[in-house]
Amino acid sequence: MVKHRRVKSLDGISVSGPGFTRWNVRMNASRAEFMPAPSGEIDLPQHLVGAFASAFSVGAWTCDLGEGVLDLLSPVLDFRNVPRRLYPCRADRSPSMKQLHGWLETCAPGDAFTISFTFRDDPVAVRIFCTERQGDLIRGLVQDCSSGSLNEENDLRFRMALMGAAHGIALVGIDGEWLQMNEALCRMLGYTAEELRARTFQDITWPDDLEADLDLMHECIEGKRDGYQMEKRYIRKDGEIIWGYLAVAILRAENGEPLYFISQIQDITAQKQAEAEIVAARDDAKRASEAKSAFLASMSHEIRTPMTGVMGMLDMLQETEVSGDQLELIRTARSSAEMLLSIINDVLDMAKLEAGKVEIASRDFHAETLLRTVCDMMASRAESKGLNFNAVLPLSTRTWLKGDPDRISQILFNLLGNAVKFTEQGDVTLTAETRQAASGLDLVLRVADTGRGIPADKIDSIFREFERIEDSKSSRIEGTGLGLAIVQRLVDAMNGGIAVESIEGKGSLFTVTLPLVAGAGVVEAKGPPPAEPKAAPAPAAPVPAPVEATPDAPLSVLVVEDNPVNRKVIGSVLSIAGIEPVYTFDGAAALEAVKEREFDVIFMDVMMPVMDGLTATRKLREMGFKAPILGLTANAMAHHREACLEAGMDDHIAKPFRPADILGALKAHGVTREHG
Repeated sequence: MVKHRRVKSLDGISVSGPGFTRWNVRMNASRAEFMPAPSGEIDLPQHLVGAFASAFSVGAWTCDLGEGVLDLLSPVLDFRNVPRRLYPCRADRSPSMKQLHGWLETCAPGDAFTISFTFRDDPVAVRIFCTERQGDLIRGLVQDCSSGSLNEENDLRFRMALMGAAHGIALVGIDGEWLQMNEALCRMLGYTAEELRARTFQDITWPDDLEADLDLMHECIEGKRDGYQMEKRYIRKDGEIIWGYLAVAILRAENGEPLYFISQIQDITAQKQAEAEIVAARDDAKRASEAKSAFLASMSHEIRTPMTGVMGMLDMLQETEVSGDQLELIRTARSSAEMLLSIINDVLDMAKLEAGKVEIASRDFHAETLLRTVCDMMASRAESKGLNFNAVLPLSTRTWLKGDPDRISQILFNLLGNAVKFTEQGDVTLTAETRQAASGLDLVLRVADTGRGIPADKIDSIFREFERIEDSKSSRIEGTGLGLAIVQRLVDAMNGGIAVESIEGKGSLFTVTLPLVAGAGVVEAKGPPPAEPKAAPAPAAPVPAPVEATPDAPLSVLVVEDNPVNRKVIGSVLSIAGIEPVYTFDGAAALEAVKEREFDVIFMDVMMPVMDGLTATRKLREMGFKAPILGLTANAMAHHREACLEAGMDDHIAKPFRPADILGALKAHGVTREHG
């Protein structure tokens, strides 16, 4: 029969709770003695007494807060180099001892506490349990929770990796105390190991980054995550602020109790400084781009405003009784004005493309109608030079497509315009077709000419901005060098491709392939409906038929324009339709005019003194004015048009405008006497 020895406690520490009756441990100078307990208490076989304490890493402790000492009796902690006497009440105690002291002051029997600390470079984590309290005298049990993964042969490998790592590595207690760290971390932070152990990571974290770090740390402690990464700032010993990339993993005991954190810290200060420099450079570039856009918008406005007067007056003069020589002079002046306007448009388009502000629309259009519209406009220009203009449009173009007809028209105008410009005799030919592709339909456009061709060594450079080719015979350099660059950017924006073949002295062939999808036609339409191409400048725009006014009363039109020349141009155009407008010179005067009488339509300049057109439009809409308001602006960029529409305007007419633009806008908005 096996003899039993009851668990006997010398210092009277009695432990009771669910699952067992009671057992006592007596603290001795070197061991715990187990003695017979009264009837009803647990009896342990003699050979299991030591095994019990060893298996569960259990020891005992007693603390006298009056004397400020805590005595430990634990063979396992002895093995981990933990002293048998601790001093949690000392003024120079570590952060962990401060937390332990705080717990000892308030603990009651049944309370438990986990603490991590370092002795002789060994990280230790223990769970202490209060079993008895009599004033400042407290007794209890202690259990070693330190991870076995850092013991014995693994310990050496861990230490070698820890100390040899190029970046900082540390073991950090649950309370934030630095338990163990390598030399790299000490160098990074400028502290010695002893100085770090006297601090917590909270002490050297930049205040703005501390809350986020603590939130993630607490989620680890609560078991919501196993680790985290973040970028944060540390305060070095010398006061310098450095950036670190922190990667944290939590280490737990076998029972799941959190022990401490393994933190890896990489100094990324140089990277952050480089990023800041990149951001600063990006911001500088953005400001420069905005300044350039503002400059271009301003120049556009300043040039387009007088161009309105020049081209408008030439249109009006052309309709008067002039001789043949005078008409030729007018047409030459008109052509020169349109060339100047084309250059302005190219510069603005290039600026928008460089800024990435050009959006590619997606709407239905009839391919053949768009192509014929472009051909009709370009044929007259070719014929004026004595060239043959040919268009080959097979049945495959008689289909509806979905894409951006304005940009496709612009590509064709640029390519055909170049072909006409650089061809002195022979032919300019447009060939188009649609063909099935893997993802839909491809629109293939080919522009061929019999011009002077492109030298082989120049073909790769013709799509660069401001790249122009000198005519070897006349030594002339024509154009801005932006047309083909714009074509390339637009084709790229539509995910298409462009190729060029050329033989110097014989001509060139440009092939554009645009991936599109099938569109939906208008069922009610008889034949293909009109396309909506982006119109290119024409040599002399014909004046359209007058807008029909009601027979009993002409339209009542208000023109709000501060420039006297532009007022005269608009007045001359409206007189064609039998309309005598009312004029005001700024937005404030327009508000007063609307209060005095009714108007069927308002032509509103955008940039005016006293009150600008956008502000006036908003106030008119607030007053309940419902008739169309048509904006007139020399700012031709897309966001200016959007600003007009957002302010409450119904349309936007860019300067310089033709008579067809003004009269067409009246017809497009169905201006009549009934606006209720």
